[in-house]
Amino acid sequence: MIPNGALVFYKGKPALARNIGDRLELTIPGAPAVKVRPKDVELLHPGPLAKVPDPRPDGDFETAWEMSAGETLDLEALCELVFGRAGPEEALACRMEALDGLRFRAEEGSPGFRAVSREEREKETARRARKESESADREAFLVRARAGRFEPGDERFLGEVEAFALGASQRARILGDLGLPEKPEAVHAWLLKTARWTDAVNPWPTRFGAAAKAPDLGLGPEDDKGRIDLTGMEAWAIDNAWSRDPDDAISFDGRDVWVHVADPASAILPGSPADREAADRAATLYLPESSVPMLPDSALDRFGLGLSGVSRALSVRISLEPEGSVREAEILPSFVKVARLSYGQADTVLGSGPLAELDRIAKVRNDARSAAGAVDIAIPEVRVWVDSGEPRIDPIPEYRSSAVVREMMVLAGEAAARWAFDRSLPFPYYSQEAPQDAASLPSGLAGEFAKRRLMKAGMAGPQPRAHRGLGVPFYAQFTSPLRRYSDLLAHHQVRAVLAGRKPMAEDEISALLGRAAAAAALIRQAERASQLHWTLAWLGRRPGWIGEGVVVGAGNPATVYIPCLGLETRVPLTGTELNKVISLRLTGVDLARQEARFEATG
Repeated sequence: MIPNGALVFYKGKPALARNIGDRLELTIPGAPAVKVRPKDVELLHPGPLAKVPDPRPDGDFETAWEMSAGETLDLEALCELVFGRAGPEEALACRMEALDGLRFRAEEGSPGFRAVSREEREKETARRARKESESADREAFLVRARAGRFEPGDERFLGEVEAFALGASQRARILGDLGLPEKPEAVHAWLLKTARWTDAVNPWPTRFGAAAKAPDLGLGPEDDKGRIDLTGMEAWAIDNAWSRDPDDAISFDGRDVWVHVADPASAILPGSPADREAADRAATLYLPESSVPMLPDSALDRFGLGLSGVSRALSVRISLEPEGSVREAEILPSFVKVARLSYGQADTVLGSGPLAELDRIAKVRNDARSAAGAVDIAIPEVRVWVDSGEPRIDPIPEYRSSAVVREMMVLAGEAAARWAFDRSLPFPYYSQEAPQDAASLPSGLAGEFAKRRLMKAGMAGPQPRAHRGLGVPFYAQFTSPLRRYSDLLAHHQVRAVLAGRKPMAEDEISALLGRAAAAAALIRQAERASQLHWTLAWLGRRPGWIGEGVVVGAGNPATVYIPCLGLETRVPLTGTELNKVISLRLTGVDLARQEARFEATG
């Protein structure tokens, strides 16, 4: 039993003990009294004492350690060795020395104190010296950082700050030392202010958890069983001039439309490592400065259409009724010979041959979809890209061939969905409910923005439903398997049927679509935030920039769209009608908070 007035040790602090039933009440200097169990304290001296003593300061612990290195002593023996007596002041001094642990350490589960070995002491002394040096270095860094200055070697401290700003870590203790709040935008602003970062650092992909490079995974061998030779049919992969991953091409055989789609599913089996990684990534990440593929680089090399003399494809043959509806659809593995064209190049040859017929069919299809309620939103777009570190913003021209390709891709998606429906095949259908009533929308560009706000979100799932936004009764994303997982999943199902294998069930389709949906949302956010980042970087390099905007939303501030930047912003305006063109001046850019400020100049 611990007597009243005894000196005890509790959680690294000395205290006086008093018995209160089966508990002890401890008086701890500078702290409230606490009640504990006797087994939770360590007895240092039986007392009785009126107060907690100060530890005796004059003990020769160094000599005591040299005399007992490697031995274990009880507290009384240690006190006698160091001080020649074992009073409360001596007991407390020895216990505090053992708490420091450089020469003596308390033995866990034992009342004894072990004199550490010379090797242990040398290691601990070196560790403390390093810690003291690091502490001094850290303090010196903080002084420099508060003044906005850095030196070589500061990267070890700045790395903690940058990791937080990039979203790679959720906490950074050093931020408090710098007087910064734990908010990524505030840390981003500080890094810009101190010139540690420039506007060339785009943190958004990392913040949204996007992969930084293509997956390093192997693919299986191509499955060419049943592949037919369509190399005698002209086929064109038509896309933007800067496109680098051609995965669809179009043909016309004099009677039917053909849409040829890259066939990576012939070498990527469901559930394989490359397939699982693609589901986790959901899509290729397109950034102004680069792109990060969904599939391994070898997939594009092997399956990109027109990148070699002959390409492997899943070809969709589509027979149409005169008014543009799908009469019949067939999907075949094929070999195709594809010519790559930019939209500009394709426009020059649309007037004759098979492309002219595809142009005619595209117009018929567009009219039919419009009559069925399709919604076409026409908002001027720009391409934001980075050329050797320099952000550039270019308008995207309207090409007739772009409309033709767009119609053929919608047609292929409808045909593939119908093909699956006719076979009762579980399939990743993509649907959209009809938008809200658009009868009272304003005209002009303001009307296009109002129309966009009325659109419902698209939905992916194994149940076939109409896509009202496109004006088609069935639809599936099918023509981009190199860069979108839902398309690759559709190809898996088609290939299973063609090969006589058991396709995935509805619940498997749902699970994979759900797995990819969250990643796809983050990809879209990363892409939008990155485009805005580089747009603001472009503006930030042009202080006082002046340009034109169009009022697309009423109110004060009004919503203004700047067509040459592809930027929607808010501008203080009063009494300005919709669709009015106004002159704007840039008054400021906050890159960290992704804000640009403008004022009307007229």
